[in-house]
Amino acid sequence: MVRPSPYSPEFREEAVQLALKSSKSIAQVAQVARELEMNPETLRTWVRRHEREHGKQTEPLAVDERARARGRTSRTGTPSG
Repeated sequence: MVRPSPYSPEFREEAVQLALKSSKSIAQVAQVARELEMNPETLRTWVRRHEREHGKQTEPLAVDERARARGRTSRTGTPSG
């Protein structure tokens, strides 16, 4: 039996976008994962899946977008604060 994911689809998409826009290096993807308090391999898997389905992106993420994303609660999708 497969257990349900603790991550919402919205969180997954936002995490992938952050990883894609921050950098293409594995170290930067791992950094984004740490900032979102999640396993880096999970994020890498999501990124690879996204790239297979949608192609690759090259634009870097703006500093304010990255800071805003860090303030979100990772598992529930509700804002922290």
